[in-house]
Amino acid sequence: MIGSRPRRRLRRPDWRLEMRWSRPKSACVALLTGMAGVMVAGCATLERDNVAAPSDGGAVTLRNGAALVVSLTPDPATGYGWVLKSADPKLWEIGGPDATQDPKPPGLIGVAGTTAFRFRAKAPGTSIIEFAWRAPPGQPAAPEKVVRYTVTALPPAWFGLM
Repeated sequence: MIGSRPRRRLRRPDWRLEMRWSRPKSACVALLTGMAGVMVAGCATLERDNVAAPSDGGAVTLRNGAALVVSLTPDPATGYGWVLKSADPKLWEIGGPDATQDPKPPGLIGVAGTTAFRFRAKAPGTSIIEFAWRAPPGQPAAPEKVVRYTVTALPPAWFGLM
């Protein structure tokens, strides 16, 4: 063929070369997505901070806005138990009394458990909570037992400096 130009052969791109570069990209995207998921899940659990009070009373310190859980043991065989006698207005009662029975072995009745009261500090400062041991209706009066807690709520910025 005189006067005609030689035909150029079109080259197809090498697909193996493209695959080599796409694998690291997809692995990097998957890794970054996984890391972002873990970071978001970790942030979701930061808000849970309960302070458990000792069962015999005493001083308790927590940060403002944190929950205080007071767990006291009633006597289920006789019906005697704990009731809230007095609480400072700086503490909100957010739950309770919630009774939880211990696992009961077969054949036993009147198994012990706990009664939980939950409070949240709504303002910094010192508050007092008192619980009294009470008899059920129709029973003789219970001996006087009182459990007292002195609760100190600190501002959030100062809590870590104790």
